[in-house]
Amino acid sequence: MRLVLFIFLLLIAESYQECSWNNCPQYSTSKNIIKVHLIPHTHDDLGWIKTVDQYYYGAKQTLVPVGVQYIYNTVIDELMKDATKRFSFAETGFLYRWWSSHNENERNKLQLLIENGQIELIGGGWVQNDEAASHYVDIIDQMTLGLRHLSDFFGVCGVPRVAWQIDPFGHSKELANIFALMGYTSLFFARIHYLEKQSRLQNKTLEFIWNASEDLKTQILTGAFYQDNYGPPEGFCWDALCGDDPIMDNIEMEGYNVNEKLKAFEKHVKEQVSVQRSNHVMLLMGSDFQYTNANSWYSNLDKLIKYVNSNSSMNIEVAYSTPSCYVDYLMKSRPHLTSKDDDFFPYASSDHSYWTGYFSSRPTFKQMIRKASSNLQLINRLAALAGLGASSDLSISIMKKASALAQHHDAVTGTAKENVTKDYVKRLHNSFIHTEIVINDFLAARGLKNGVQTHYSTCFLSNETICAPLKESASFAVTVFNPTGQNYVGNIRFPYYSRFALVENESKVAMKSQITKTFQISNQLNSADRAPYELTVNCTIPPLGYTTFFVNNSSSLKSTVVSHPVRNPEANKTFIENDFYVLLFDENGLLSNIKMKNTNETHKLSQQFLLYEGVDNTTSQPSGAYIFRPKTEEPKLLSTSCKLEVVKGELLEEIRQVINPWATQMIRLHRNKPEIEFDWVVGPIPKELEDSPVTKEIVTRYYSDINSGSEFFTDSSGRQMMKRTRNFNPSFTYQNTEPTSGNYYPVTNRVYIKDDSNQMTILTDRAQGATADNGYIELMVHRRCFYDDHWGVEEALDEPGTTGKGLVARGSHILLLTNLNEASSVHRPAALRFFHEPLFSFTNVSNVTEFKQNHRLSYSGLVDPLPDYLNLLSIEKWKDNTLLLRLEHLYQSGEDKENSKPKEIIVNKMFTEFEIVNMEELKLGGNRKVTASSRSNRNRDFKVELRPMEIRTYQIEVKRN
Repeated sequence: MRLVLFIFLLLIAESYQECSWNNCPQYSTSKNIIKVHLIPHTHDDLGWIKTVDQYYYGAKQTLVPVGVQYIYNTVIDELMKDATKRFSFAETGFLYRWWSSHNENERNKLQLLIENGQIELIGGGWVQNDEAASHYVDIIDQMTLGLRHLSDFFGVCGVPRVAWQIDPFGHSKELANIFALMGYTSLFFARIHYLEKQSRLQNKTLEFIWNASEDLKTQILTGAFYQDNYGPPEGFCWDALCGDDPIMDNIEMEGYNVNEKLKAFEKHVKEQVSVQRSNHVMLLMGSDFQYTNANSWYSNLDKLIKYVNSNSSMNIEVAYSTPSCYVDYLMKSRPHLTSKDDDFFPYASSDHSYWTGYFSSRPTFKQMIRKASSNLQLINRLAALAGLGASSDLSISIMKKASALAQHHDAVTGTAKENVTKDYVKRLHNSFIHTEIVINDFLAARGLKNGVQTHYSTCFLSNETICAPLKESASFAVTVFNPTGQNYVGNIRFPYYSRFALVENESKVAMKSQITKTFQISNQLNSADRAPYELTVNCTIPPLGYTTFFVNNSSSLKSTVVSHPVRNPEANKTFIENDFYVLLFDENGLLSNIKMKNTNETHKLSQQFLLYEGVDNTTSQPSGAYIFRPKTEEPKLLSTSCKLEVVKGELLEEIRQVINPWATQMIRLHRNKPEIEFDWVVGPIPKELEDSPVTKEIVTRYYSDINSGSEFFTDSSGRQMMKRTRNFNPSFTYQNTEPTSGNYYPVTNRVYIKDDSNQMTILTDRAQGATADNGYIELMVHRRCFYDDHWGVEEALDEPGTTGKGLVARGSHILLLTNLNEASSVHRPAALRFFHEPLFSFTNVSNVTEFKQNHRLSYSGLVDPLPDYLNLLSIEKWKDNTLLLRLEHLYQSGEDKENSKPKEIIVNKMFTEFEIVNMEELKLGGNRKVTASSRSNRNRDFKVELRPMEIRTYQIEVKRN
């Protein structure tokens, strides 16, 4: 019987294969008829109140009585009964789970419904990623993961046309650009600033053309929903989670309500069409985790369609539809659409509800996500270069899914429940373990010349100065990986457990090194496993490769010894310096000035920690996981003075500040870098009163003498820079109801201020919220909120940390102070290096001479280093023994005299491991061919031209050397 059904389904699939966009409903051609597109859909968060797996299986029913597997099952059953019915699914992470846990018969049903156009796949990413905190590398990766599965499962009908970002809390211009580069025709979302929403309703501009990149001239049709949500009109929700009455159409029974329902429906439709420039209306029939019982929905929707279409006086025609069909009809109606050049940050749902707190919520989790992403980029590259096998493929698959899941708009945002966040953390921690597996696979394949492979360990707690593999090690090799396409020249630093160190390269030449006593604070980072020292080594790492050096803790004349800190140095005479700067500190121990050695000029440069007390009124809008709402416009200083330690050595100098018992910092100058590192540790933020604790949101401010006025610049998802102006928005008339949080913007990796001469740029190691005013930049580094902000999570943002007393967060800011002309040529490559920090691995060595004989001590995957303008964005194993290659121009037009020009590169002999023998250009997501640019070039150099900000994607065939 199953075989017969399979053959039947196969024959049907072969005869249809229309896809949803080729199987659209037919409407009247009359201009007087309003055409209503009913869009049955479900929005399924991959974690929020429950974990992703609890949501899928339907566990923890007392929290939310839903299960995504049942949504798929019941929707498929209903659609198999009636070919007119439609449905739209968005999140591939759940579809993959359903596909993996169902048999071929059930899969064939889903495949049939997609191929005959009854089900449309929209969005298509593994998750619906956040747009404020997700880095563009992670966005591209998570989209590619989801899109590849859809393409593999469903072929041409598994290539979504509509981008679907209906729940994120603000929208990024760079993400719109990414969608355009991936080939999407349109983008839809629900949440925009309430004042912009009012303006768009008044001007009939809910649908518009978004100019997504001035450099690439990309555009995408964009629609903001009529309602402030992505659900059905009021009174028309027929899910088990809703309380609306069904359509009761038996006139002989009590409760007959057809006329009442039709009247309400007509009112809503005509109100919506009155603010549009087309007579096609899209109604979203579904919402969060709806359609667990699809029959309830479709039974009522069938009646709605029947009774509306039979009532000619309404001049409304209703049909099941999909987003692609709606877009096709919309464009055929040729409405005059306006355009938009800016973005949708910050988002506010009302005058005191600015969703700018989540820019900084859960800071350690945000940093963990960034580290996992950096690891994934390295591992992808190593596996592609060496052609690693099934073991590494499995590890990489696990890492990709963990990293993709973390981009979900309730994950990286820090807006899930504590237990759900722990589930995300567990998955990322597991991905770190798999990083180590792939590193060992690679070193066995490329690093071993003779003998037996030794095991390499990594130290993923080095941020806490913990490295267990080194605790008992007297002699070890350090293999340091550089994921970038450029040489890395600089210091690396790792936990160390001895007072002496002899550091030598492969030629037995002593390397510059420095042992520094760990900055110990009694209630911060005080694990018993914490190393007493840190070892800093200056090294050069080849591009896309590694280098190896050796460390022995024996005491000898050539050994490095500890650089001890000097406590409480003489007031007004405290300074640190490197080859570029002298940093001066005042009598209170605070940074006060900077002297530029190249010009001998002294400029104001200071920095302080401050805190905002959050509104804690439980009856109005408090600060919480999503919302930032301070009680006062100006924050309070944490302290007006601090205790100091000074460390000076051959490779670095640093000032150590104790601001208060829970806020400390190291300000560090590396000898050969024109950068200032601020290594801050904040927490546990105190909870003084158990009954009525005060929410505290901690910021750091960097003050300069730059005359920047009210303008500042933040990155958009880590790429193009966006101009911001305080108390102003180019899309609507700004109202200053929340003067602080209303001027906060997301920073993924950089923020800067400038005047006619100079620029101050701050690079961040994680997503954070920021603002600025004349001469200063402010970044929020940590927050502890003791009250739920009433937006669904139903839990205060009160992270317990490892001790239960509160979370301790450690992080870094890199400050770049440059003249205006050279600013981009400094901050663009610096941000790339900061994202792709070197990763080091260790192995015990009992006999260094024997180890050198058996191991390859240095490696590069590139023939030559790449120029500074060029980023090797992706090189990873793809399908059918091919690789996926992405090349990125790092600069925007006009940023830099030389680097902002279009560039041409030859790629076929770029790599040491192989020669490219064939390449086919793809759209950014890797699931569409760029037919006009496809080429099959053999036995000659392949030239690729890159315009500023351009990313080009290729599926390449290689001949391994």
